[in-house]
Amino acid sequence: MHSQIIFSFMAFLLAVTSLSAADFPIPLKQASEPITIDGRLDDPAWKHAFVIQDFKTIQPDFGLLPSEQTTAYLTYDQSNIYFAAYCYDSQPSRIKASLSARDQVDGDDWVAFCLDADNDELSSYFFLSNPLGIQADGTLDASASPDALLDMVWQSASQETPDGYIVEMAIPLNNLRFSNRDTLTMGFKIARYISRKSEEDDFPEYRPERGAALTQFQKITVTGIKSKNILEILPAVTLGRHDQLQAGKLESGAWKADVGVTAKIGITSSLTLDATYNPDFSQVESDASQIDVNLRSALFYPEKRPFFQEGQDLFGFSASLDGTYLQQLVNTRSIVDPQVGLKLTGRINQKNVLAALYALDQYPGTLGDNPTGKDAHFSVLRYGRLLKSDSYLGGFFTGWNYDGQSNYVAGADGRLRTGNKSRIEFHGFRSFSRGEEHQQGHAIGTAWRYDARDWNFHTGIFDVSENFNTRLGYVTRTGITTIPMVLTRNFYYENKRLQRLSPYIWSRNSFDHAANLWETLNSFGIEMGLPRQSEITVSAWLGNEVFAGQQFSRNALRFVAASQPYNWLGIGMEWRYGRAIYYNYDDPLGGNEQLLGASIRLQPFAKLSSQVNVRFGNFYRKGSQEALYSVTIWRNSTVWQFNKYLFFRAISEFNVYTHKFREDLLLSFTWIPGTVIYLGYGSQFEKQEWNGMDYIPADQFLQSQGTWFFKASYRWQRK
Repeated sequence: MHSQIIFSFMAFLLAVTSLSAADFPIPLKQASEPITIDGRLDDPAWKHAFVIQDFKTIQPDFGLLPSEQTTAYLTYDQSNIYFAAYCYDSQPSRIKASLSARDQVDGDDWVAFCLDADNDELSSYFFLSNPLGIQADGTLDASASPDALLDMVWQSASQETPDGYIVEMAIPLNNLRFSNRDTLTMGFKIARYISRKSEEDDFPEYRPERGAALTQFQKITVTGIKSKNILEILPAVTLGRHDQLQAGKLESGAWKADVGVTAKIGITSSLTLDATYNPDFSQVESDASQIDVNLRSALFYPEKRPFFQEGQDLFGFSASLDGTYLQQLVNTRSIVDPQVGLKLTGRINQKNVLAALYALDQYPGTLGDNPTGKDAHFSVLRYGRLLKSDSYLGGFFTGWNYDGQSNYVAGADGRLRTGNKSRIEFHGFRSFSRGEEHQQGHAIGTAWRYDARDWNFHTGIFDVSENFNTRLGYVTRTGITTIPMVLTRNFYYENKRLQRLSPYIWSRNSFDHAANLWETLNSFGIEMGLPRQSEITVSAWLGNEVFAGQQFSRNALRFVAASQPYNWLGIGMEWRYGRAIYYNYDDPLGGNEQLLGASIRLQPFAKLSSQVNVRFGNFYRKGSQEALYSVTIWRNSTVWQFNKYLFFRAISEFNVYTHKFREDLLLSFTWIPGTVIYLGYGSQFEKQEWNGMDYIPADQFLQSQGTWFFKASYRWQRK
């Protein structure tokens, strides 16, 4: 899940930072009989449920009366927590809803139920449904950031009504982690999003003058329920064939069958072991190509493999501001071809959190003409001690070993709240590398954040030494000390066109130790929030950058816009033009760079969607009319959703720079997360021909690769 659903949910989750919304828990009445999840509110148990109507807005502004009424219901029994919402709408024909695959509810109206099952006020589940009953779920971490990668098994159903829509949910208790007690205290939050108005309504009300994360959740108590240790087994079988070009002809490869298994075992009610052997990590959706010309650092690609997706939030660290260079200590895309994986996550007790990961990677032992046959070993250990409010102290360790080489990173991090609106964060890590030579390095940083309704201010100081190395993480630059800062002033308006105006200053001042030079980059901009999920940002960059011992100008203009003017149309664009660097250490030079990214999403009706993206970039030497490079990448993704279980997708991509065309076709059936059937074919074409000796450029496309794959898996869960 990405784009608008992530943006709007981020607004909600940042808004759940209040000191104490409900000091007195409300006893939740237990349902006398199970509720049928059918999108109707005619079950007798709803008549005795806890009823919620006192919603207030957090977007576009805080604490206003919602434009539409919402009535929510909450109850439970020995097996499930039941949630329902009647979302009234004065213009029901303008409700935005897509019939889509799970988690693909971008731009839709939705209603979400968040549950802090263990009442630690530092993490929570969220369960979300659009008006057609399409699910999305995930977790909130200690910083109230959403991780939408968790896929749980739960029920939802919806019903369109003449005055809005109804959503019902049943969330199995055996899927939740909580301590076993006679009386349990939990916290919950409800959010409703109205897409055409860019409006989000929440219960309980968020008061931005208070701070801390997730403590604003409404407290409830439940009795007579017990947490069961989860047990899941997911066997999978794959069948594939890879065809390759040989002497101008596409030769069929051999069919290869493989079997793997993944298991989830509850060690305790709050500590879980995940294990996988011989997992199939075929990319059901290949990575969208990025412009990979003229890079100072490696590109970053998000994780898409289910085993590594779940629990990613546990491996984050504190004091990471926009503009800092150590971005991740655990980038699981570094694990290329795992044969075995183990993951332990959860709580040892109410105050101690543990996460551990081990993977045996067959790559790069299978690489090249003379493979070593040796495996790489990746290991991660993460510990957190929970303190008051959202404060914590933590420890971190990562390890990598391969063929006599090793890399270890160890250190600590933490977050300490200094007031309702402010907090201090810090981290300190040391790396130890052994290979051709022994190296040690460090990465240290501290940040201070102030967040309120009208003002946001973040700053800090960070240092990454030249020899700092993390084989499992992602760092974009070393040998640099950085002082980032961002100051934002928010103005709110009650009119139909402009909802929010936020001028800001973003600044990053850095000292390059190798060059013994300072650099600065300053952005002066203004961001506008409007209805129809619309945002516009205009900014000017003033500054420079040090590269290869020299300073180069980075002055530029930037424009970003996104909107959904109609339910069937979504558009977005990002454009930047200005001074830049040609990153060649032997011959660095300054020039002018233009970058453009644009997208159009068409959805003529609920079952069909098609999105076209274009990425463009070029670079001109200063004073020259000839481009050193010009890259254009076109990509289209078209989906026909037969029902909420079955879809067909075609992805086409053409890289004008490399003259490569790629086509990926997929037929996907998902009964529940983990119980799936995939059938797909991927192909690549290049503008080349075989002259009897070698491949030479040509005007016609020649197919260079073809891949068939079939996958089936079944998720068994102990009741």
